[in-house]
Amino acid sequence: MVRFIDVYDRLPASAPVGHPHTFEDFNEVTNKDNLRLADGICTMLYNWKPSVLKDFLDLRIPSIEIVRHEKVTFRRDMIIARHERACGFIKDGEFVDLQLDFGITEEGLWVPLSGFMDPIYPQGPNRKQVLDDFGGQFAAQIMYHKLWDESTAKEIKVDIEREHP
Repeated sequence: MVRFIDVYDRLPASAPVGHPHTFEDFNEVTNKDNLRLADGICTMLYNWKPSVLKDFLDLRIPSIEIVRHEKVTFRRDMIIARHERACGFIKDGEFVDLQLDFGITEEGLWVPLSGFMDPIYPQGPNRKQVLDDFGGQFAAQIMYHKLWDESTAKEIKVDIEREHP
């Protein structure tokens, strides 16, 4: 079972599924039933730079984008972005082969909006199927590959827009 941990008040371990968590003690035999994409993203940002995670979750900040450029060719670049209360995760800047979009409620719940994954679901967006099938798997890959580790990336950068234009 994934063991969620308390790292600060916006991420309580006791929050229900669908709210973001951070976790530890993750490996191949960990039961991933309660693992969601929000958990993987928040754990990645917490392990990389806790201050960036706090900014990402602070809905008063209008826009934040984190871009991980890969060194290795078997993994694609990844963009994690939040604009107002919508956030999305896109891999491969030139050809979007995966896009997962969520809305964030005032209470912190991540609500699936849409998803697209090519070539597995080439027919186009299908929110429930893509997000259910892939969100937890994607979070697991973040953990397996420790995508917060800057030594395995060409570059990880963050762009924060602190005021409305």
